[in-house]
Amino acid sequence: MAQVEYAFPVEKIHGKVAKSHKIGFAHRTASKLNYTTSYGVRTTPFSEKEKAIHAKFTAVSAATRERMQDPTRLPQDQQAFAAQSKYKTFYRFIWNMEWAAYEG
Repeated sequence: MAQVEYAFPVEKIHGKVAKSHKIGFAHRTASKLNYTTSYGVRTTPFSEKEKAIHAKFTAVSAATRERMQDPTRLPQDQQAFAAQSKYKTFYRFIWNMEWAAYEG
């Protein structure tokens, strides 16, 4: 995955930009390139599948925060995190365990 640094605030923009555009600016550290991305305005409502994914993401994030504050599970989770090498952060490790365990 590319490392990206977001560059804000932006002093000036060249080109045609409408008021309805949402513009993102970033700097890619590996290639040392600056680039912009234009995000359009969504014109369709979220589908039921998208709403279900949003609900799952919200529930998993809340469960992750609760699990990281649970003193009874924390030592076991820290040992499991130390034994693995896939996830670089403890939060991401717990979040993915909760995502896999989520039923809904």
